[in-house]
Amino acid sequence: MKGSYLKGLNTMRFFAAFFVIISHGQISLNKLGYMRFANWAVFNRGGDAVEFFFTLSGFLITYLLQKEIARTSTVSIRDFYLRRVFRIWPLYFLVVAIGFLGLGVVIPRLTGQPFFEFPLVPGLLMFIFFLPNLASTLYPTALLHPLWSIGVEEQYYLFWAPLVKKFKGRMIRLIGVFLVLTAAWFAIVYYRLLPLSSTVRDFFISQKFYAMATGGLFGWIFYNRAEQYRDSLWARPATQWLVIGLLGAYYLIGFPGHPVVEDAFLHFFLSGLYGLLILNSALLEKPAVNLERKPFIYLGIISYGLYMYHMLVDYILRYTCIKLRLGARMGFTLLTPLYFILLLTGAVLVSSLSYKYLESYFLRLKERYA
Repeated sequence: MKGSYLKGLNTMRFFAAFFVIISHGQISLNKLGYMRFANWAVFNRGGDAVEFFFTLSGFLITYLLQKEIARTSTVSIRDFYLRRVFRIWPLYFLVVAIGFLGLGVVIPRLTGQPFFEFPLVPGLLMFIFFLPNLASTLYPTALLHPLWSIGVEEQYYLFWAPLVKKFKGRMIRLIGVFLVLTAAWFAIVYYRLLPLSSTVRDFFISQKFYAMATGGLFGWIFYNRAEQYRDSLWARPATQWLVIGLLGAYYLIGFPGHPVVEDAFLHFFLSGLYGLLILNSALLEKPAVNLERKPFIYLGIISYGLYMYHMLVDYILRYTCIKLRLGARMGFTLLTPLYFILLLTGAVLVSSLSYKYLESYFLRLKERYA
């Protein structure tokens, strides 16, 4: 929808994508035999960054649906899904095609060994019908693994817009119930309070709908209680710096006893911090940290591509390192920063081209038809 630009969100998108990229880069360095930084918190925040994307998605979708209701008194389910289709599907299915081609044809020809680690037809059907999180639960999905979160997003979109349309007059109740139920369900599954198989448990854990629900709550506050929030304790500079400090400490060094998230309630706490960060940046005229910086804004605009393409760049880099024996030749002390620089640069280059020549076309269709 036009006129819905919110300050700071593009920069946040980039930094979330950045942590996903460097976490996968570190995994590749581990596989190359360099484990020195394997347990550092900063290189293990990819999963947390994805949960930020979930929280942001819940925030934006709920906010935009409320704007639509105020303008039209209803929600056009057709237009809602068209917007999602034009934004998500082209790049998603392109990466699926590239992934299956790479895993089924290119890598076997380069290595002389079959590379698919899952049955072809069931795997393809799961990716086609937006169940990549199920595929990643059942099998190793290699360079297609990041698509699991796109599946979770699509599953959320499937029911949230219809629910908002049906309960548009009771939005805060809907969000409250959704938040309580999803958080309770996640905790029940996480702490193994039901006799579920490990596969079923992992699939349900991948559906982090509590993050979307948390984002939805902040989206409701943003749309309905903006002035009250600006005057509240949560908007004061000290609180803003506390939120930024907690997130910075967690992402860079980890909390004591928690170098990696190992507790359901820590997930909930982080989602709340993400919501406060989003709200403070988008709502306050002078937030504690101004995230509106042109380079980061552009990188945030192409962040969907950064997230989707970086594994392809990572595989090419890792294969090159193996073939040229770069770890042995130049030493990992030099290879490590070079690897991250090339990974980020390659991802930015591919994503920029994709945004200019592919995504922009479908974004224009999105504005025209939805």
